[in-house]
Amino acid sequence: MRSRAVAAAAYALLIVTFVADAVTPQTLVIAILLDVPIVLAALTQSRRLTLSLVIAALAADGAAGFINAAHDSYRWDAISVGDRLLSMLSIVLVGYLSTAVQERAERVGRLAAQEARARREAALAAAADRMRASLSPDLVKRAIVREAPQALEADAVFWFPSDGEILAARSGERDVEVVDERPSPEIATLTHRVADDGTVTVVRGVDPVGRFVLERLQARSAIAIPLADRGTSFGVLIAASSAETPDDGAVQTARAFASLAVNALGQARLFAELAERNEALIERQDVIRDLVYALSHDLRTPLAALAMTLRQAADGAYGALPERYATVLRDSLVSIDDLRRLAETLLLVARFESGDRRANVELIELGKVAREIGSELHAMAVARGIALAVDANVDARVRAARGDLKRALANLVANALEHTPAHGTVTLRLTVVRDRVEAVVTDDGFGIDEAARAALFQRFSTASRAGGGTGLGLYIVRRIAEESGGTVRYAPREPRGSVFTLSLPNAAS
Repeated sequence: MRSRAVAAAAYALLIVTFVADAVTPQTLVIAILLDVPIVLAALTQSRRLTLSLVIAALAADGAAGFINAAHDSYRWDAISVGDRLLSMLSIVLVGYLSTAVQERAERVGRLAAQEARARREAALAAAADRMRASLSPDLVKRAIVREAPQALEADAVFWFPSDGEILAARSGERDVEVVDERPSPEIATLTHRVADDGTVTVVRGVDPVGRFVLERLQARSAIAIPLADRGTSFGVLIAASSAETPDDGAVQTARAFASLAVNALGQARLFAELAERNEALIERQDVIRDLVYALSHDLRTPLAALAMTLRQAADGAYGALPERYATVLRDSLVSIDDLRRLAETLLLVARFESGDRRANVELIELGKVAREIGSELHAMAVARGIALAVDANVDARVRAARGDLKRALANLVANALEHTPAHGTVTLRLTVVRDRVEAVVTDDGFGIDEAARAALFQRFSTASRAGGGTGLGLYIVRRIAEESGGTVRYAPREPRGSVFTLSLPNAAS
């Protein structure tokens, strides 16, 4: 609107100057005044308007000179013609300088806008880091209010939550105040309207509500910023300022700040929900672990008693039995032994998970343990048609719980026998590598799929359950190895098969 008024004034002045120049004598050249509309047009920073005025001024200068000569019977005064040319030159020169000044002003304006934008973006980035520094919803709310005055270039910022306390922070202060009094009806009306609309709103004093709000806030302008995420309203921020009506940059900054604040609030709320779920999950896991521990512990005694009774019956302690009954008793004993081993396994896992385990560590001759395992599993290997070899002719001594270590090695060898086809080979070999003793179990069986290797030593591994087991054998091997200061690892064997290596500290070194 202001540019149009300046343009109209410039053209009016050009017409007045032209009329005055046309009616005056030829020797009185007042065309120099045509420079004034061009300078006036420079205030609009419109190069198009300046160029059109330059062209109009040149035309007016030439037309006025022609009219002056016509009044003198078309006699051209040499001095007057020279003055006309000089005035035209000044018009062109003033037009060029005005355009250059406009270009410079535009460039300075762009640089100033870029600096202001960069300053606001830097303030927003710093505010975002501080808002997201905490995962507590209450602390995040306080951080948002504390960072808002600087990020929004406001004198004071007020948080009107959908529920809870009203918070306030002032420019230059790092403390967040809790406002005890309830919001005035005007502010309540504004916050409800902004929360329903979901858009950043500039508060102006053009309506009664806006005037009352600004008066309550003791401000000349304000921006109301809704904070909402996916239908959940956190409240409304009102940034109050003593400056005039905020520009577009301030409104854009308010929108960006609202987005950052909502992200920080959403993150805090998500972590709070996850913490509650995790707490409930941990409690549930503890209950399940305790149940497994109790059931496994309490099952051992009745299973042992039942196995003893069935063995006595099978041995004829209660009289002679038909062969069919004896077969049933023997099958039942096998099933009970399986149940006892499962109960022992679950009990061991529960103790590992709870930390309620005290291993009886002693110095062990590992070669002797390896030969015992080879002897005990020889019958299983023969039954499956597999060659089982034990190479333990080294001085390999380790510190561990003997029963646990024997169980770990037996698990590895038994697994190898289980997954090796008939006429295959399984080898248990002991080696000493510097300060480590390694028990290496190799087979030429089916191997393990690459997809299952990552979770091979975890609880209920699918690879461990492939042979119908509980999926806990390799997990127990890993826990026993770690408890003894060692490791267990898997590697594929070429052209087929598997290599399991149980590595323990060498007690001799």
